[in-house]
Amino acid sequence: MKNDFLMAKKTASSRFVFFAVLAWLAAASANAATQKYWELSPYRVQIQLVVDDREMPRPGCGEDLMASLQTKIRSTVYPIWKTTIRRPVGAARQQTLTLLKTNETGEGVDLTSQSSGSDKLMFLSVKTTRLGVELRCREYDCTTQRWGTIHQQTIRQAALLYENCFQLLCETFAPLATVRSIADSDKEVLLNFRGNELPRQSELSFLTIAGEPFQPLMVRTTSSGEIKADSIRDISWTYLTLSGKQEDGWHGRIHSGTRRPFGIRRRGRIEHFALALRTPPTSSDVRFYARHDSTLGLTGYEVFRRKPDDTSTQPMGLTNSAGAISVTPGEQAVTILFLRSEGQLLAKVPVVPGAKALIEVPIADDTARLRAQAALTSLTEQLIDTVAKRNLLIARVRDRLNNGKLEEAQELFTELDSLPGRSQFDRDIRTAGERELHRSSDPKVQQRIDKLFADTRKLLSRFLSTKPIAEVQGELTAARRAKPG
Repeated sequence: MKNDFLMAKKTASSRFVFFAVLAWLAAASANAATQKYWELSPYRVQIQLVVDDREMPRPGCGEDLMASLQTKIRSTVYPIWKTTIRRPVGAARQQTLTLLKTNETGEGVDLTSQSSGSDKLMFLSVKTTRLGVELRCREYDCTTQRWGTIHQQTIRQAALLYENCFQLLCETFAPLATVRSIADSDKEVLLNFRGNELPRQSELSFLTIAGEPFQPLMVRTTSSGEIKADSIRDISWTYLTLSGKQEDGWHGRIHSGTRRPFGIRRRGRIEHFALALRTPPTSSDVRFYARHDSTLGLTGYEVFRRKPDDTSTQPMGLTNSAGAISVTPGEQAVTILFLRSEGQLLAKVPVVPGAKALIEVPIADDTARLRAQAALTSLTEQLIDTVAKRNLLIARVRDRLNNGKLEEAQELFTELDSLPGRSQFDRDIRTAGERELHRSSDPKVQQRIDKLFADTRKLLSRFLSTKPIAEVQGELTAARRAKPG
């Protein structure tokens, strides 16, 4: 009995030392980028809880909910979450309610005092009504300074309040990982999740959901390893999806509209992070606009969509008068959009419907190319008409010569000679190319325009050669010389 008691005491002491070491490792640095023990570092989560029971009073609801959440978190998520729950009052309480009204209000809010010493700020409101209890939750990631979207639900049974609040916190919580390249792979990266090697008391599947989208970010650090606050930015038009765990860790698949979103090689004092996009399944409006003028929406352009793992595209329709189109959630979190104009691919953009209400995509203005194409199409139609007339007249001149009708042949040749020739078409093409309406300040668009003009000049050399007319003229001269007297 004494030995059992000593063994139990020794085990309890070992556990205390183990968690004390974990706490020391977590406190070793306040900045995620400088933490030497990332996988053993818990999330320091601060929950701001607001209870509004004015319509249906529930005495003691706030205190009971705080105690219940702490107990639930400690028995399931601890030590991955090191949680503090507060009930703000006064201006802080009003700020929490404001942050939970719309997704846009989070920008510009000063959270310096609240975020100090925290990795995550979770804002949770509980409002009792006659129809049930309305729950709203939203996250602010202190490391990346990014707001999550609002998650909300209404419950009818008050007995489920505590459990549903905990579940909503888990659904809103966005895991954070560092990103590392995988040798000889430009399609996947390695995601190293914070706290990944901490012990788990239960299965925490909400931390790693297969297929979940992540927003990759790039940050710059100081010589001491601290993140420069003004350096945090999204990696443009790039998302990751969690593909699964392999021997070397969790893999994330890259979906990008750029060729090398993470650069050719890792540079000093630059860190890459990936933050989960915990977004409710809602639609987003994607607006395409001219790069040189954000007020100029690209109207009437074709939009197609494709699954990341598919090769076939499905038409979605045309952009509206503002240059926008609504994108609904698909079977997979990431959808690849293609923007086309007159058969020309202008953009390939991955989007996550619901991540933002409005996603704006700057595109090189293709208006100049379309105008140039319209002008060259008109010239090409004139060219085709001229070639057809010329071939017909050449055939008729030779027919008259074969039948000895020299005068009629001469009249037809005069008509043939009066048709627009290569030099005239060449002047028209050169004049069209010099017009300001057919020029673009965007190098890529101008390159396409130059190719249009070059292709049209090739048509001239192919179909408007002077050789056939010279041959007919030689035949006509020979016929005159051979005519008697």
